[in-house]
Amino acid sequence: MTEDCIHTQLKLLTSEDCFVHRIVPASQGDTVILYSPRGGLDIHARIVFESGMATKRHVNDLHMYISPLEGGQAWRLQYIRILGDKINRGYGTIMMEQLLERAIQERIRFIDGRMQQAEHREHCARLRHFYTKFGFSIDEQYNLLWVNTMLQENRHEISKKGLA
Repeated sequence: MTEDCIHTQLKLLTSEDCFVHRIVPASQGDTVILYSPRGGLDIHARIVFESGMATKRHVNDLHMYISPLEGGQAWRLQYIRILGDKINRGYGTIMMEQLLERAIQERIRFIDGRMQQAEHREHCARLRHFYTKFGFSIDEQYNLLWVNTMLQENRHEISKKGLA
């Protein structure tokens, strides 16, 4: 039943002019379809649950909003939208892995952004852990920065500053 639902969702996304990056199994047995609107940077996640139900594009799919910077050589991570019972289930990790893989493939120099300020200390600690495990630095004003160390020019800049 899940395979049929995945196939149906793939056809639906294709008909909506979306590019499917990949299909990933999630830790709870669900399946995540990572996709972007054709020609866009945003990454969305459609969850196909074991029950055969799926999230919907403009209703409850997960979203990672990205905008171009510096003529397309850098990106800004605007916002990650994961709500309700989907928080803390590994979906953000799956989306972030896709974002960084894509940034490396497209030779993006860096990704910046701003960490959402959290009301509770535990939430703030979780957000810090999330970003730092992917190599983002976070300053006192909650600004985020990920540098593509796979690029030779970035490696040279980092070693000049004594950071490597």
